[in-house]
Amino acid sequence: MKALLVSALLLAMPVWAQAAWQLDEEHSSVHYVSIKNTSTGEINSFGKLSGSIEEQESRVVIDLSSVETGIDIRNERMQEMLFETGQFGEAEVTMAMGEEALSDMEVGERRQETQTLSLSLHGETLELEAEMQAIRLDDSTLLISSVHPVVISAEDFGLGEGVEALREVAGLSAISTAVPVSFNLVFTQ
Repeated sequence: MKALLVSALLLAMPVWAQAAWQLDEEHSSVHYVSIKNTSTGEINSFGKLSGSIEEQESRVVIDLSSVETGIDIRNERMQEMLFETGQFGEAEVTMAMGEEALSDMEVGERRQETQTLSLSLHGETLELEAEMQAIRLDDSTLLISSVHPVVISAEDFGLGEGVEALREVAGLSAISTAVPVSFNLVFTQ
């Protein structure tokens, strides 16, 4: 009788509560656009991401040493001169879009809302506003993405000197310190 009761309770639990949601790195992406010499834009990304959806929040960790600009020497310079990955190897984003807020979503349902993100980068933690959407793709897959790019100021995170060092070593007239960032985060159970 006890086993029957436990089985019934497990079957009655929502799918959300049965397994942890983990970021699917292969199908997730974080991209940003760097602008140099006032008119040349380049799309860059990060190759290593991890994260999970917990009861109250979602969390994503970006391995800054996985920056991908399309040019190996530039990747190395970004790691060493801008992000200083020896000291600050990761960036972390948390948002109040957790299991509790998403548990009643039906397959195919889309929710859009403005969220406050907490971004920890280069020893600084700031809150940023982001227009985001969550889409329940199937019973075990959820997509959380930016509706519009989130503009991040390098100066706000103590990265201004690194941007200037990159500008000098590359012989550029300018590198923008405002960077639009977009993301597509796929979570699976």
